[in-house]
Amino acid sequence: MSLLLAAIEVVAAIVIDLSEQRLRALDASGATIYAALVSTGLPASPTPTGRFVIGAKYPATSLVGDGYRTPVVPNVMCLAGGGLRPDAVCLHPAPWQDAARQCYGVRRSHGCIRTSQATAKWLFARTAVGTPVVIQP
Repeated sequence: MSLLLAAIEVVAAIVIDLSEQRLRALDASGATIYAALVSTGLPASPTPTGRFVIGAKYPATSLVGDGYRTPVVPNVMCLAGGGLRPDAVCLHPAPWQDAARQCYGVRRSHGCIRTSQATAKWLFARTAVGTPVVIQP
């Protein structure tokens, strides 16, 4: 008896469009395999634009910045390259945003890319360290 396993989709690149507040995950052929609304940086703390890579992945970590500390956030992926400080800008879920029933697609963060918990979990399982990330205006 043979057992057939469905192949898991692998994310080859991530594109964040700040004007649309939208994330697209691409496969190796450049086709969109996942899309979701996100919440990026407010004008006072904008999300940087440019070319980056996933520099680190944390199954669970605290998010700490000027004026905030959020303990134990799961499925966090932080960007590297482009002159970023390590772990300064991350893709992460925002359970507090979900709990407050605040929609995505609206700028709300301190510069990170906020996603729903479902999106963060999906991306975390399919995205490797070193995956390119493009953030466009």
